[in-house]
Amino acid sequence: MRRNRTGKPARKKLLNILYIVHSFYPESYTGTEKFVFNMARSMQSKGHRVKVVTYSKGALESYPHAVGEVVYREYDHEGIPVLAYRHQHMDPADTFETGNPDLTLFAKKVIEMEKPDLIHFGHPMRAMEFMQTSALLGIKYVITLTDFWFICPKSTLLQTSNALCPGPEMGENCRIHCLLPDAQQRLGTHIPLLRSASKVISPSASLASLFQNSLPDLDVEVLNHGMKYETIRANERVYQAGDPLTLFYGGSLSPHKGVHLILEAMSMIPTDRLKLKIYGSGPSDYTELLEQAAAADNRAALCGLYSEEDIQQLYQEVDIAVVPSIWYENYPLVLHEALASRVPALVSDIGGMAEKVKDGFNGFTFRVGDAGHLAERILEILDNPMLLNEFKANMKQVQIPAIEEEAEAYERIYHSLVRSKVKSKRRKR
Repeated sequence: MRRNRTGKPARKKLLNILYIVHSFYPESYTGTEKFVFNMARSMQSKGHRVKVVTYSKGALESYPHAVGEVVYREYDHEGIPVLAYRHQHMDPADTFETGNPDLTLFAKKVIEMEKPDLIHFGHPMRAMEFMQTSALLGIKYVITLTDFWFICPKSTLLQTSNALCPGPEMGENCRIHCLLPDAQQRLGTHIPLLRSASKVISPSASLASLFQNSLPDLDVEVLNHGMKYETIRANERVYQAGDPLTLFYGGSLSPHKGVHLILEAMSMIPTDRLKLKIYGSGPSDYTELLEQAAAADNRAALCGLYSEEDIQQLYQEVDIAVVPSIWYENYPLVLHEALASRVPALVSDIGGMAEKVKDGFNGFTFRVGDAGHLAERILEILDNPMLLNEFKANMKQVQIPAIEEEAEAYERIYHSLVRSKVKSKRRKR
């Protein structure tokens, strides 16, 4: 512990922290947004000044302020101050180019107005001008990797055929397998800004490893997400032979999440002892396909969205969480919630999913993209529901860290970076 000259523990400096993310509540509510909100709320509770800056797609008339071609508004989300902005005439996500003069001017204005001690990027899509401006002004920034956006224009390392991609290979794989001829140009601007971060953090070892396969010189620290235990209640159900089972999926309803695989697997298992509850939202075309498949099976239901307040009850009503993603999922927070709630999981055998679910210990893995193999694993449990008792007993042995632990680790990182910045300034004098 650091101590001052009197020998007493030194008081930590209160920091001014800017969090930047590609979308945020209430407009968007996936795992990245939840992570940013959790960290902002944790730092605020410690006395630090925080603000979330996010891109937004609201109607232009809903933004009362403007800086050139960029409009913005400010609001609070559960006590966290938020600044939401958008360009009036374009979506930055539609171009590989960075350094847009309108967005650069806006980023400079915001940073000069907020005067942050450091900036934490939860996701820099549509916000690269903030990263460029931070580097130009000498403001230290932290990046938490939540997908493959820096090295993959599609963010998922999935080729157009939905085959897993080993990495961009300087844009060559992007050109051949995804028909993206400008990917090399994109990598040329994005990778230097990733390397310029004062700290790069990954919530999972698998995501860190895949980045380092493409960028061997990149130093990535692994720091697992924490769980908000106030919202968790353990599922204490004990299973017997012949028990009915309810499968659960929660999260984004997007093709790369593989939700269709659960419905395909259900169609191979003609039993009335099995039900499926799907929670979430997503693109209308994919959601409609899921709705059609669910309508053909009266055991399956699309249940809409669920909130943090619903988590305790929801996990009392289900028996197995299914995470069937067909991409190298980073660290699915819904899987986190399920395991903390002592609900065993069935997950694809790649990425952060296989990192958290050990086959035969706290659930089962199945071959990625293989609905038939998923059906086989479901049948194993249907034939012997008492397997779930073993999984649940094993889950008690593994404690998922709390959000408070995650926040403590980030706070230490923040302070170390700010101290090193102060020391650097002193040496220059």
